Amino acid sequence: MLNKTSLLLAICLLAAVSVVRSATVTFDCAKVPNICSNDCYAIQCKGKPTTLHRDSENSSLHRTQNACKSPNRCSGNPDDSNSCDEYPFASSQEGGAGAVTRCVPAHENSVQGGTLSSFYSANSIVNGDAYTVAFTSTAGLQYCSSSCTNTGNELIRKDDHLQSRPNFTQYNRREFLTDEGHVITMFERVTEPRSLDSLIGTKTWLAHEEREVTIVASKD
Repeated sequence: MLNKTSLLLAICLLAAVSVVRSATVTFDCAKVPNICSNDCYAIQCKGKPTTLHRDSENSSLHRTQNACKSPNRCSGNPDDSNSCDEYPFASSQEGGAGAVTRCVPAHENSVQGGTLSSFYSANSIVNGDAYTVAFTSTAGLQYCSSSCTNTGNELIRKDDHLQSRPNFTQYNRREFLTDEGHVITMFERVTEPRSLDSLIGTKTWLAHEEREVTIVASKD
């Protein structure tokens, strides 16, 4: 028979298991195509990380360190490009100097910020916690396939000494399936083949639906 101490320990362990949440966030590119284009360019063409660590305390500082710094370089543009987006996110430790930026519709930027905040809250992602970035509905997006030809809409702050670096590939594009049939696009370092297979059986947070699904298989 369990004594009181053992019983309490068992209850605590069960509680800990029950609050495990998604550590992968998936953005629907049909809803934020310009945001996804910037993210994919940063990852595929400039080697930015897909695993980020929350750092909301320094979001404002990070924005001053990249090409989105005030005054917003996109603010005078037409509605389809009047807000500055950056990747890695300003709310991540990897954000700030060297982030890739793009002028996007203000609506997309607002949606992206709201969904990311909801992901943090719903999944108990606190400052310092790691999470993986993934995408759905990437078909037709130039930088989410294999192209790294900058059409002029991607910018890294010049004094970061990154603007003149040649394009390079550090990632392989991979696709995974969820238990509800979603096709999830993720990027895997070429030096770590099959490493993303470890996410099979885990949950991903569908940012624009604010709910979890399970990653059940790879498509390759």
